[in-house]
Amino acid sequence: MKLITLDIKDLYTNLPTTGIINATKFWLHSKSHNIEENKQIITLLKTIMEQNSFQHNDNFYKPHKGVAMGSPVSGTLAEMYLQNSLMMVM
Repeated sequence: MKLITLDIKDLYTNLPTTGIINATKFWLHSKSHNIEENKQIITLLKTIMEQNSFQHNDNFYKPHKGVAMGSPVSGTLAEMYLQNSLMMVM
């Protein structure tokens, strides 16, 4: 049994978009064998990542990389990316 803890500063806004997509592909292919469905999910994820924005004081901003803080998918994407990264290290 290994216990690993991470304290990552500014996690969501610093996650690489390609890393998130690759991690999602890894998890999809390891859990599902429906190739067409996996392709559709990746296409939807890319769309979400491209339309990723947040609002502050009536202004809208688009992060240059990563996912916006407060996005409903931020936590899930960060978890998949980190789990995939940890598997690569081990």
